[in-house]
Amino acid sequence: MAARMKASDRREQLLEAAIACFAEFGYQGTTTARLARAAHVSEPVLYQHFASKHDLFVALLEQIGKYVIREWKKAIAPLRSPADQLRVLLRLNPATTNPRGQHLYRIIFAAQSEYNEPMIQAALRKHYQQYAQFLTNVIKRAQRAGQVRRDVSAIGLAWQLVHAAIGFALIKPLEIPGHASPATIEQAIGLLMEQLAGDVTNPIPAQRSK
Repeated sequence: MAARMKASDRREQLLEAAIACFAEFGYQGTTTARLARAAHVSEPVLYQHFASKHDLFVALLEQIGKYVIREWKKAIAPLRSPADQLRVLLRLNPATTNPRGQHLYRIIFAAQSEYNEPMIQAALRKHYQQYAQFLTNVIKRAQRAGQVRRDVSAIGLAWQLVHAAIGFALIKPLEIPGHASPATIEQAIGLLMEQLAGDVTNPIPAQRSK
């Protein structure tokens, strides 16, 4: 029988145990019975903390986003230059940089196939939006420091970085020769940094009033 835990600790334990299930079997292939077994609890205990598999899955998507942002903040904290921060963030694609991240992103990519689940889609939108907002804030600081071009909006540049990261993460597991060697990754990061720098002397064009 499962040892008693504080409700918050039990919730975290259930979410952590659910990672392996959803990563291996996907959303449709994971049952509450399988989730309970992975967490070494009974299904009634599972339902005390989550009304359904669906609710647990949405909570897990939210937790993954918080984990990534926490890791990003930790990684750039020692760096004063926004450009250096961006360079580090480009190397920290959460879907590819470490085994845990790769595991978590199997869940994210599986969630994207759940087109008929509004709450899952809403959680995914929030997931990617927080990445874009985080990158936007760093890019704005880099623009103010004269390190990043100002003829494109910070949010526009941030979304381009998100798009590049997702595309890379989707292809990398296929292990195509030459796609993700250390040399090609560094070349790609160098090109992205060049595109971000552009002509840093250009201001953002003024918008015409309607």
